[in-house]
Amino acid sequence: MTEDIKTPNLNYAAALLKKLISPLATADPSAEDFKRLTGPMFDICMAVYSEGQGKDSRRARLKAELMARNLELIQREIDAADPGADLSALQTSSGWEAFDLADVLSETIPPIRWLAKPYLPRPSVTAWFGKPKAMKSLLVLDLCLHIAGGHVWLASDPGGKDGIEVTPARVVWLDLENGSATLKRRMKAIAHALGMEGARGQLQAYSMPSPWPDLSKPENAAALIARLQSLGDIGVLVIDHLGQVFGAIDENSPLASQIMGTLRQISEACDVALVLVHHAKKGQGKDSGDPSDSLRGSGAILAGVDAAFLVERDRTEKTQIKLIPVAVRGPDAPNVSAQFSFEQDENLDLTQARFWRMAWRNDFARARDAILGILAEGQRNHTELRSAVKQVATGVSDDKIRQAIATLEGTREIYFIKANKGAKIYHLAGENEDEQ
Repeated sequence: MTEDIKTPNLNYAAALLKKLISPLATADPSAEDFKRLTGPMFDICMAVYSEGQGKDSRRARLKAELMARNLELIQREIDAADPGADLSALQTSSGWEAFDLADVLSETIPPIRWLAKPYLPRPSVTAWFGKPKAMKSLLVLDLCLHIAGGHVWLASDPGGKDGIEVTPARVVWLDLENGSATLKRRMKAIAHALGMEGARGQLQAYSMPSPWPDLSKPENAAALIARLQSLGDIGVLVIDHLGQVFGAIDENSPLASQIMGTLRQISEACDVALVLVHHAKKGQGKDSGDPSDSLRGSGAILAGVDAAFLVERDRTEKTQIKLIPVAVRGPDAPNVSAQFSFEQDENLDLTQARFWRMAWRNDFARARDAILGILAEGQRNHTELRSAVKQVATGVSDDKIRQAIATLEGTREIYFIKANKGAKIYHLAGENEDEQ
C-alpha cells in the first residue's frame, strides 16, 4: 500500500491486531504504532498486548474484548489483514484534522466529480423521495444502471443527444424493502434494454441482508464502511429505503441527525455518492406548503442531504413521472419529465424497461390532461370538475385549474351547458356544442 493512501482507523487497528495475534508476524508493533490509535480501538489493542507474548492468550483476549463491546463484526477485518503489513505506510485519522485558510487559498481544489450531471456528485448524500408506488426505486435503479454501463441517462431517444451526462462507475445497491425477486427482475429488464450483457462487477446488490444495517449502532456503520472498502472503487451506494436503517431511533425525532451524520461519514470515508430512497409524508402534494416539506421524517433529514429530489407519478398517465429538485445545495438541477417504457412476457414479468425523457409536464399541462380525462368519463359542473382535477393532478393550484378550464373553453376542446343560477355543466367537444 502506498503512503498517499488514507486508511480509516478501523483498518489500521485491524492490521495492528493481526500482528499481535498472528504466528506469521515477525515482530510486535512499536510504541509509536500504538500511539496512532484512538478511542476504543486503542483500548482493545492495549488489552490484547497486555496478555504477554502468547498468541493464544492474545486471541482469546481479543475475542473477549470485541464481544464485550458488540464489535464481533470487526473480526472479519482482522482476519483479512496482512500480518506483514508495514504499519508506517498506513495512515489513520483521529477524526479531527484541521485545514487552515492560508493553505486552502493556495490549494488547487479539484472540480466537482459528477456521476450524473448535475444531479449526483461524488461524494454526496442525496434523497430521492415520493409517495408509495411513485416508481422512485425504479427511477433510481434506471439511473444506477446507466451509470454502471456509462450510458447517457433520460434521453428522449436512443441517440441520447438531450440526455444527462454520466461518468461510468460501479454501484452497490442495498435493498431493504423490495426483496431479491423484485429487484432481480427489475435489474435484468433495465440491463436488457441497455444491452448490458456480461457487465460483471458493475452493479452488486444486497437484498434483505443479515445482520441488518442498523446505523443507530456505531459498530454497524464501521462494518458497512469496511465492507464497501473491501469491494474496491465504488462510485454509488443506494440505500432503499432510508427509514430501514434508523434502528431504535425515530426518524421524526431530532436524533435523526445522528443517522444523517453517520451517512455523511460513510459517503466521505468510501468516496461514494450515497443515494437514499425515501418516502413522502402522507398528504404530500397539497396546494399549500413547500415541496421540500413533504420529505418524511425530521427536518434533520433534509438538512443532512446535499439535494432532495421529489418523484411524482401522474395519476392519469401512470407511466409518466416528474423528477423535481426541491432542495439543492450547489448547482441547480432542472425539472425533468419521463415516460416509463417496458415490455412484459406472458407471465407479466418485465423483460425490458427504462425511462425516456419527455416534454416537461408543467402544472398547466397536467391540469389540461386531467380535465379532458375526467370529462371523458362524463359531464361535471365547474366545482365538481375542479375538485376532481385536484384529486388527479396533485399539487396543481386552483388558479392553474381555472386557467386550464378557461383555455380549453377558448380552444373549444370542452363546452358547457348553462344550468340553473348560471351554473356551467361541462362536457367534451362533440357533445351538444350548440346548446352553449
